[in-house]
Amino acid sequence: MPVKRRKKRRESLGKRLAGGILDLIDGFFRTLGRAFFGLLRLIGRFLGVLARGLLFLLHQLIRLICLPFQALFRHVTGKNNRASRCLRLTGEEFEEYAAAVLRDNGFKHIEMTPVSGDQGVDILCERGGKRYAIQCKNYQGSVGNAAVQEAYAGMQYYDCDVAVVLCPGTFTASARRLAQSTGVLLWGETRLTHMMQISGRRP
Repeated sequence: MPVKRRKKRRESLGKRLAGGILDLIDGFFRTLGRAFFGLLRLIGRFLGVLARGLLFLLHQLIRLICLPFQALFRHVTGKNNRASRCLRLTGEEFEEYAAAVLRDNGFKHIEMTPVSGDQGVDILCERGGKRYAIQCKNYQGSVGNAAVQEAYAGMQYYDCDVAVVLCPGTFTASARRLAQSTGVLLWGETRLTHMMQISGRRP
């Protein structure tokens, strides 16, 4: 009987030892698997960041290469732009078009004033450290004194530095005299056509 007990104890010890070794091996491979998959995720994230960075650089490079062609395209297509083409637009459409043309000509922080109660100003914008108050007039015939007065009053109301009357036509002699005495700028057919050609946008 004592001999049989020793054999059972030896067998039990061997089984526990073998089980422990198997558990150790299993734990090792589990840890190795988690580390391997963690490394794969880390590599995936790195490749994703690298791909986004390369795409951004490629996008900027394409933009840089296309800049001369964009300028050439605007110059070619802008030759047919004439201020008189704006007469086909409604008053509100002309204001939106003028805002886009101003943006293409380097004006920033462009803001459209409310349709009602605009205090004689349709567009507010900035360029060269100065704030502009622009009154848009889109109709055939010469623009008179009233537009100059509105632009000047709107400039003061919105605390701007420069008042402008923008139109696709001309101005009356009295409007030019009043603008000269008040400092209001008159941007008529010639100036608007030039800006439209730089922009390349069609009204």
